[in-house]
Amino acid sequence: MANYAQVQEALQQGMSPALLCSTCPWDRFCITPPEMTKAEIDAKQAEAARTQEEQAAAAKARGEESNGMGMILGTLMTSMLYVGKDLQATVCPVLTARMRSSEGRAVVDGVRAMMKSWDDSAVSLA
Repeated sequence: MANYAQVQEALQQGMSPALLCSTCPWDRFCITPPEMTKAEIDAKQAEAARTQEEQAAAAKARGEESNGMGMILGTLMTSMLYVGKDLQATVCPVLTARMRSSEGRAVVDGVRAMMKSWDDSAVSLA
């Protein structure tokens, strides 16, 4: 089992979370961080806006009229493509199930304690 769907299916079929964790298909990495940072999303949106402006200028140079809807639609589509990619992390289904269990509060408290004691000088938060 190498992905989220396989682990989730195994849980639904009754496989023990302890067994899944002991053979960890996620290579002991319970949470996959978000794909992009806010800065990367902003850069992609700025790049898309520049491209759209260049296309509008080229159309104007050819004598074509532009009502601006293409640019607005392009900006909207770019935003929709990247929305939330700086916030979405993929969490292992075993961890999710454990966090939803009656003992889940202990998992959350353990993570919170670890985060409070974390040495930020050794980590890049960008």
